[in-house]
Amino acid sequence: MAKDSVRSGRATGGIIVVTFVLSALAGACATSEPAARSERRARLDSLRAANDRLHRELRVAYDSLEFFDDVYAGQYWRDRRRLNERIDRLRFRLARYADGGRTVRTYRAGALFEPASATLTKAGRARLDSLARRLRRNPLAGRRFRIEGHTDNVPVGPSLRDKYPSNWELSSARAGAVLRYLTEERGLSTDRFEMAGFGAARPVATNETAAGRRRNRRVRVSVLPEVRE
Repeated sequence: MAKDSVRSGRATGGIIVVTFVLSALAGACATSEPAARSERRARLDSLRAANDRLHRELRVAYDSLEFFDDVYAGQYWRDRRRLNERIDRLRFRLARYADGGRTVRTYRAGALFEPASATLTKAGRARLDSLARRLRRNPLAGRRFRIEGHTDNVPVGPSLRDKYPSNWELSSARAGAVLRYLTEERGLSTDRFEMAGFGAARPVATNETAAGRRRNRRVRVSVLPEVRE
């Protein structure tokens, strides 16, 4: 009977010990599982970030290959030329609103003058006739104006240097020719005008291309700001 009691006690104790161990293991699993999930999530985030970085590097590599393909095919230079032309056009427009008030009219030199001279052509005089009519009408009637002559950076040729020693003289002569025509031929008051020759000092486009030089050879007529006392 005593032996049975001892065996029973040992069995009960064994059950208690096993139950305690299982409970401890279950508690450990319950405690470690959130940490494991968090670790897996962090690892997954790290892998995703690495994957995104590799995709970006691959895209850069593809873009570089496409760029060199464009260079070899000539597309890069065509795009660059078109971009430079757009920049020139924007500079030309911005220059219209530069110093000297609001631009009334800008004429290419070839639209007014004989080549490499300050002599007005028949077509140039007709254009200035139209300008004179405009300057007599509101809102420009009674306002004052500035006439500016501009050139490209190509030096005056040897055959013209006696008349125009430099582009300064050529630009001034062109501005003066326009001023004289408007006042002497079209009857506008000289009190309404001032003139200036800037030579090649104020380009509105590159002088590296023929198109840019044509834009730079110009006469600009602007309305001066009103002086309020």
